[in-house]
Amino acid sequence: MNAATQDRPKAYLSIQQLRAVAALGVVVFHIDTQLARMGYEGWWPNFLSSGVDIFFVISGFIMWITTWDRPTTPIRFMWNRITRIVPLYWLMTAFALAVLLVNADLMQSGTLDWGHVVKSFLFIPDVHPVKLNSMEPLIFAGWTLNYEMMFYLIFAATLFLPARFRLPAAILALLALAGVRLFDPAPLTVLWFYSSEIILEFGMGMLIGAFVTSGRKVAALPAFLMVCGGALALAIVGDWHEEMSRTIVRGIPSALIVLGAVSLELHGRVLKSRAFAYLGDASYSIYLAHGVALSALAQIWRRVLDEADPVSWASFTVVSLVVCTVSGAVTYELIERPIAKMIKGGRKRVSERPAVRQPT
Repeated sequence: MNAATQDRPKAYLSIQQLRAVAALGVVVFHIDTQLARMGYEGWWPNFLSSGVDIFFVISGFIMWITTWDRPTTPIRFMWNRITRIVPLYWLMTAFALAVLLVNADLMQSGTLDWGHVVKSFLFIPDVHPVKLNSMEPLIFAGWTLNYEMMFYLIFAATLFLPARFRLPAAILALLALAGVRLFDPAPLTVLWFYSSEIILEFGMGMLIGAFVTSGRKVAALPAFLMVCGGALALAIVGDWHEEMSRTIVRGIPSALIVLGAVSLELHGRVLKSRAFAYLGDASYSIYLAHGVALSALAQIWRRVLDEADPVSWASFTVVSLVVCTVSGAVTYELIERPIAKMIKGGRKRVSERPAVRQPT
């Protein structure tokens, strides 16, 4: 084990905390959709949708640091990622499908389209049957998982290469795919979807991971300024991504936040909060489950309370944030965590299985 490996923590608390912040930011961003249906037309912190960009940078970072010094095969890597991502997503998609089959009116922005349903399960981008100008699966938050799966395939392919070629190969593949947009592919197609420049944020995360695993870190004060500056940049220009490059206005600030937070932790300066660590663990469940919880709460709220009321809007915002967080935690405890333990137990039993004695 080299010095760089010895100095690195086994788990990054800063990354878990950023996951929690990113997930809750996405929840707050989506609350505005329901408020708009109640008549609210005021300002909203839409820059919090940048939680997705932070997630993508974190994903690239994690993929690098968990494989750079550990022997693994492309098949094993993909199996680990599939067992981590797919079970909960499929269960949530199946639940949404069941709602459509039982009472489609309960889905505020959904309709039964079997082609769209199948592609949702298979992580294939498809035009939403209701939101015709977007490519979202049945669980709308799953659009990011389509990008994640694409990135996993690219990363798995680099595992066939010698270690020193993996980082440049992955970066070049992401750049080449994003460069397809320069040739103006037909909109709302699979190629158009995957050539979005948002995929470059995975590469940013990998570069941060390579920087850290090389034994380097940013000094404490500049790291702190990176976190603050990145957050301020997202708050000021994060809503302008439609007119400007998303890589510039969201990707770079998100990368600065991740690099700064990790560097601060390497200096021993990290918030040790059980609550934030737990929310980080449950962030995937919060991210996937919040749409269902938010939609159900909004429909009940509009039937019971006066929706066109500033007090009602403020109350709904607070209550919905709590409900989405709790529903995510419940999903994590009852579904995601037990599945993870079951899969981990299966791996352990296979690894401990005695070798078959060969006849002499």
